[in-house]
Amino acid sequence: MGTIRKGVNGGFSGKAGSVIGASWKSIDYIRGLAKKSNKPASQEQLIQQARFYTIAKFIMPIAPFVEVGFSQVNADVMTPTNAALQANINSAVVGSYPDFKLDYAKLKLSAGGLQPGGTTSVEVASGILIVGWTNTAIKAMRGELDDRVHLLMYHPELDEFLTAPEPPTRGMGSVDIELPEHFLGGKAHLWMFFSDRKNKRISRTTYLGELDLV
Repeated sequence: MGTIRKGVNGGFSGKAGSVIGASWKSIDYIRGLAKKSNKPASQEQLIQQARFYTIAKFIMPIAPFVEVGFSQVNADVMTPTNAALQANINSAVVGSYPDFKLDYAKLKLSAGGLQPGGTTSVEVASGILIVGWTNTAIKAMRGELDDRVHLLMYHPELDEFLTAPEPPTRGMGSVDIELPEHFLGGKAHLWMFFSDRKNKRISRTTYLGELDLV
């Protein structure tokens, strides 16, 4: 049963006959019920579903992360998670059906025009990940020394993610992160992007490479 909001002239939520009422970002909308089909999926549909599953399997566990990175991309018409999926499905998913895989160097965790990290450096030594970046702020690119630095590591063999307990700031210039013992001995990929304190200005993603975790 649908529930009418704000009187008879308002929107409604729930199911009413063949339509569903809902709201997103205070915008009321109505959509029809999905029709069930006994028709088998076409080859093209199977390929697209496989591509989507490949990227969604990576993006969905880090939804809070991309909610920052894509917070300003088409924010009036889609969620940040959907924006992240759309940005990656055609560029980062490679290979042939049914053996799709991810090109980690092409993955985008953010999008925007904020100043990125400039000259970067990465080192792993004695179980410590050491990441460095240019600790200046270029006003023309709206950089500030208190911009947050977002780091994400992915260990494919373990299918686990790692980030800093608290985002460091641009002015720090570097950060040391202790790696979990079970990460050591494997390989992992690392990405970085920047945001201002209010997550209103975002940088593009910088891929920092595949690392030997020693």
